[in-house]
Amino acid sequence: MPAKSFDDLTQHYNHDELAWESYVLSLKLHINMDMADGLKTVYERNAVPAFAKANGRLPKNRHEIRHQMLQEDYFQVWGSLWRTAQHLMWQGVETSLDRQLPELNERARVGSRALGSLTLDPDLDVPRYVTAVNIHEQPGGYGYDLGEGDVSAGVFYDGASRIYGRGQGIMGSAHPADSVIAYLRENYPDLKPEMILDEGCSTGGSTPVYAAVFPDAEIHAIDVSAGMLRYGHGKMEALGIPVHFSQQTAERTRFEDESFDLIVSNIMLHETSAKAFPNIMRECHRILKPGGVMVHMDVPLRNKDLDPYTEWYRDWSTHFNNEPFWGKLHDMDVMDPIVKAGFSQTKAFDVYLPGRTGDRQWWACGAQK
Repeated sequence: MPAKSFDDLTQHYNHDELAWESYVLSLKLHINMDMADGLKTVYERNAVPAFAKANGRLPKNRHEIRHQMLQEDYFQVWGSLWRTAQHLMWQGVETSLDRQLPELNERARVGSRALGSLTLDPDLDVPRYVTAVNIHEQPGGYGYDLGEGDVSAGVFYDGASRIYGRGQGIMGSAHPADSVIAYLRENYPDLKPEMILDEGCSTGGSTPVYAAVFPDAEIHAIDVSAGMLRYGHGKMEALGIPVHFSQQTAERTRFEDESFDLIVSNIMLHETSAKAFPNIMRECHRILKPGGVMVHMDVPLRNKDLDPYTEWYRDWSTHFNNEPFWGKLHDMDVMDPIVKAGFSQTKAFDVYLPGRTGDRQWWACGAQK
């Protein structure tokens, strides 16, 4: 039967599965926190002198540092452990998922009295930047789909999120969408959107934040993953939040011109591509109403603001987490494709967003039309 509450829909973990999760979390914290200082020491004591001896100068960018660090035993151990911990995380989620999948599929089904809607497109041409790699090493990738009613991709995604951020030492921080809301309130106090689009919504993790702040708005959410959309739809219905989910790409939607007052995405851009980015900006310009605002929030990494070592260290996702656009996005002058999409230079922005503690926890780009 369909879920009656959010807790009723989500995975239930038994003792062994929770113990496995606890172990993986401890391992990830050790790798990402305890071993990180060792990487810096190896870089300063071994890699830099070796590079300088061979080249007569210091390494000047992350690419040169990476090639040198690949030769260091400590880094090879760190990288191997990181990948192993990632695989162990997914293995734990999969064990729980396999035990409960038929029940989870059934609970995610929504009857004819749904508050929102779900529209899937089995003929959607899913972009190669999603199909070519299993982002985050998620088993089967975002497009993993066992057929009608399957929520596996969504359960995988949400299950890993239980430990993903905590495993990198991110504890008790506010939801990323809260930073976007704070930016909107400060810079666009008169914005009262009637139509909101959440792009790359995955399982709708950010959608409830916007629904709570703008309760009178009609909310649409798009993603390329049928499994995530099914699960997200089930979640929103269980939470009593009307959201219209549809399987679409942000590069080319089926919405009419000037449909939305607010377009948002949360940690989506770095999972696209250099070709997709300007397409997304142009499409946002087309479907945004005059006076409307688009805000694309992502991780707070702009390589121009980082020293070479930090730039290299934070670039791990490009090479170890199946996110090939990670580094290239953080190199980009994002204002250029935004302006070329039709937005005014004076109404476009490329800014850091503070988190709960006031530091730079997120980054955003966008514009008002």
